[in-house]
Amino acid sequence: MDSSLRIERRHFLGHAAAAGVAIGASPFPALTQERTPSSTSASRQISLAETLARYASGLKYEDLPEDVVRLAKRAILDTFGCAFGGYTAGPSKIAIKLANEVGSKQAGATVLCSGFRTTPDLAVFANGVMIRYLDFNDAFVSLTHGAGHPSDTIAALLTPAELNARSGRDLIVATVLAYEVFCKIADVFDYLGNGIDHSTITGIAAVVGACRLWGLTPEQMVHAIGITVGGNTATRQGRSDALSNWKAFAVRMPAATRSFRCSSPRTA
Repeated sequence: MDSSLRIERRHFLGHAAAAGVAIGASPFPALTQERTPSSTSASRQISLAETLARYASGLKYEDLPEDVVRLAKRAILDTFGCAFGGYTAGPSKIAIKLANEVGSKQAGATVLCSGFRTTPDLAVFANGVMIRYLDFNDAFVSLTHGAGHPSDTIAALLTPAELNARSGRDLIVATVLAYEVFCKIADVFDYLGNGIDHSTITGIAAVVGACRLWGLTPEQMVHAIGITVGGNTATRQGRSDALSNWKAFAVRMPAATRSFRCSSPRTA
């Protein structure tokens, strides 16, 4: 498929999703039709969170085209490179020191570069700051609503993948899920026009991928998405005028709590 056809398809899907969000219906009606139980009332609209949860639960590694797998691997490797590059930065040192001061009663999650094990939330926080600080990680420019960094989600995926002994294929699927959710919402939701920071969208995307790695049910995923939106909506004001270290921390702190909150009951 040439680039012009890809752009046209993206425009079509973007308009379809936007219409679905606007009326409260599923932006993916085919998926809803296939997976909605027959007993469900025809008048009940499927929420966006339910649609995302069903999609996340049903996606298989075998469903992914070869080029998507290749790009996911490249994104993961590039993200590790960004973490190594940002390891010695001031905000990274602060986050790593904080993580190193807290142990875990269980096996613990690994802080990149240092090898230290800490609680899941602090591991995600420290890893995420390293990944984000240099601003070298990938960027997605939406059709109309600004730009963001979908690989910010990967920090929230590494920890549940490690703690649940997931395979490389599992991590790739979770990465694809996170990217799909981030890019689609960024295309159809005018977050800048509403004064919302792109880190809010990052949170939704991260929780979808992390929930898949924790092995949550679709119902549990819906609750996790709701907790994320309800408790971690960031405003754009934090990126205005002179910037503090919060630029590196903004995505990381909420992502750390998201990854921990969507953990399965046996590990929470």
